Amino acid sequence: MGKLSDADSFESGIQRRPANVPVKQPETWGEMFKAWPKTTLCIVSNEFCERFSYYGMRTVLTLYLLNVLKFSDSVSTIAFNGFTVLCYFTPLFGSIVADGYVGKFKTIFVVSIVYAIGQILLALASTQNSESSIHPWVDIVGLVTIGFGTGGIKPCVASFGGDQFEPGQERMLSLFFSVFYFSINAGSMISTFISPIFRSKSCLGQDSCYPMAFGIPAVLMIVATMLFMAGSFSYKKPPPKDNIYGEVWRLFKGALKNRGKGPKRDHWCEYYLVTHTCDNDEKCQELKREKNDQSVCQKVNFVDDVKSLLRVLIMFLPVPIFWALYDQQGSVWLIQAIQMDCRIWGNTLLLPDQTQTLNAVLILVFIPIFQVIIYPIIGKIITLTPLRKMVAGGVIAAGAFVVSGFVQIQVNKTLATLPPDSSAYISVMNTFGPEYNCTLNITLGDQHRSLLPGESINDNKHLQQKLTFESKEGSVSFAIKYVNCAKNPANPLLTYTDTVSGGDIFNLVIGPKGSYMFKVDPDKPTEGTGESSMSVTVQVDDRGNYTKNLCFCRITKDTDKDHPCNPQVPSDFYYYEQKYNDGKKEDFQSLLPVIDSKGISSFATISKFKPLKPGDWNLYFLNETAKSVGMKSLSKTQIHVEYTNVKFSNTKQGGVRSLIITGKNGTYEHYINVLVPDNTVSILWQVPQIFIITVAEILFSITGYEFAYSQSAPSMKAMVQGMWLLTTAVGDTIIVIIAAFNIFSNPAVAAFVYAGLMMVVILIFALMSIFYYEYKYYTGVDDDDNVLIEDDAISTALVKDAVDIGTAHHNNKAYEDEWDTRF
Repeated sequence: MGKLSDADSFESGIQRRPANVPVKQPETWGEMFKAWPKTTLCIVSNEFCERFSYYGMRTVLTLYLLNVLKFSDSVSTIAFNGFTVLCYFTPLFGSIVADGYVGKFKTIFVVSIVYAIGQILLALASTQNSESSIHPWVDIVGLVTIGFGTGGIKPCVASFGGDQFEPGQERMLSLFFSVFYFSINAGSMISTFISPIFRSKSCLGQDSCYPMAFGIPAVLMIVATMLFMAGSFSYKKPPPKDNIYGEVWRLFKGALKNRGKGPKRDHWCEYYLVTHTCDNDEKCQELKREKNDQSVCQKVNFVDDVKSLLRVLIMFLPVPIFWALYDQQGSVWLIQAIQMDCRIWGNTLLLPDQTQTLNAVLILVFIPIFQVIIYPIIGKIITLTPLRKMVAGGVIAAGAFVVSGFVQIQVNKTLATLPPDSSAYISVMNTFGPEYNCTLNITLGDQHRSLLPGESINDNKHLQQKLTFESKEGSVSFAIKYVNCAKNPANPLLTYTDTVSGGDIFNLVIGPKGSYMFKVDPDKPTEGTGESSMSVTVQVDDRGNYTKNLCFCRITKDTDKDHPCNPQVPSDFYYYEQKYNDGKKEDFQSLLPVIDSKGISSFATISKFKPLKPGDWNLYFLNETAKSVGMKSLSKTQIHVEYTNVKFSNTKQGGVRSLIITGKNGTYEHYINVLVPDNTVSILWQVPQIFIITVAEILFSITGYEFAYSQSAPSMKAMVQGMWLLTTAVGDTIIVIIAAFNIFSNPAVAAFVYAGLMMVVILIFALMSIFYYEYKYYTGVDDDDNVLIEDDAISTALVKDAVDIGTAHHNNKAYEDEWDTRF
């Protein structure tokens, strides 16, 4: 969850110390406490609140896109991962502005305000219902603003914290970054657990509470800004320095311009030196004075640093594929979780968006386990190098998606089977009750089905049974025979003819009054709190063409018998209303004629499919419009309801049902057709894939960041960090492109393809590691004087346990053979 890249830019920014000054570090906890810069507490607190704000909002974002903005699965994936692309691309601009123009402090302060504005916009937009005209434009503006805000902060906060330490405080600096990284994961872990709880509650007359889920992160972002500013008068604020991106760009441009001039060079970047002179170069003159040596040239060193940068960046090429897998946790895997059974015991639910908490928890648990136990044990068998760890991490990430693919295969068995665009599937429902007790024999072309009284026919993927009728789009004609009836219908219809559209599913209802057929919405609920989808059809003798409203009211032991329905408690009141929200909303899809042998015998009022939470429910006829935009929800004493004699216990999740009410007042009968199966795969089956992807993150992400940092020269570390963040943006761009072109209609196939792609890329990465790359560690030690330079203190903290910091460059002699040297 808290990627190491979220630890922002681990660049200390501490000024270089003369080489002959010895390093004096505080030794005891007491000495460190006295010397500790207290302003870093403001920075750590700021980071905790900012990460809580970011991950709290991001955790519920996909569900918000699905349920409030009404985006499809693919569009929600595009929007979610597109937002992530923005969040990890904008740090490049934040770094350029902070390092080259206004400094870190001003950058953090200004973009924190921008960040908070974005969170506030999103929270305010979420207070409006899904039909509001402000959607999705205000939401998009808010998300884009947040993306630029977090991008501006990301490369600055950690390095600004490092700026507060004095030369010689490397141990304290290492401890600071440990606390800093812990604050990132603590903020993300807590927010990913409680934000789904906030959004699952009812508030502001809505069944969910996204205003709270987004509002609390907005408040935390304001708090984060205030905490940061609390130390403003005590911070050390180094002035902006030369922009490293600009320097590298000028070197590239000069090298390409000079290519072919002068003597042949070993590397194309060295052609920059053809036209370079030190006389007018301030940095060269400064280095000559510092070294007291007129032969040295800063640009020669800088060219070597850029060459080290390019070596590392080439090894970055396979990294985006890892992020293309990892970052599907918040989009594709979340959508998979919505399609699973969220019950873990009794009525206790593990909400789909809460599964992301497991990643943050496992990260905090696994880091010490790997460092203290796993790495030492494996190190006794083989030589552990960073690239070997990364290759293992890539293979394990592929394994996570293989597991995800097999889980999705089981989930697919509970999803609707959609017909081809030129065909339709037709389910049939027999509503002959005990009075008639008729069995139906139905024929469509060469397809024959038999239905017992009260029975429905639907496909059974678990048993691989195809039971629904299939027809080409256009006119369909069913032959109906009534068998073994206790009482014959008055005017039995022997042939029912209607029209179907391609790519759709229909429900044909046959009963004592005749037959009718309506289109089914096969989409499962996406609210993420265990709902099923329910449509209600009213076909009763004593109400004619029913044009009023319906409502499901939750029944508990405390239900008021005189006033059982309370519209002011949204989680206990689900309604189907005619023309509400200023006439823009309608919950009834059609009024259909019921056809018997003499023509139209009556009418059936058919509602749209709407989500219904688990629980015990009674269905009522509702006379008033109880809820609508622009009015306060009526109280339980202001509405008048009539019981339909329908009691329904909704104990399962995710199914799509059609409920039919027939008969007369006092003898109403109801029938339920489960058109799409309930979710039967437990959400706990996602735990293995989350466990595996977290192991992969430890091996690939954390090790990769350490590798990149330790292998880049001190002057290139800020740029390497920016490029590392950019690999996340590129990885999420891959997700966006695949979703935009809708390449895979089956999520299981997509998971296996991603796993295969990861394996191919990691094989290439392994070959590059063996035949291309040679380790060269930069540990913050000056080559000439063998003295530690504080400008690279964080690099020392990261690699001090892996290499001997008594030498400037690792010469690979510790490895036993050529394979170990390169891989």
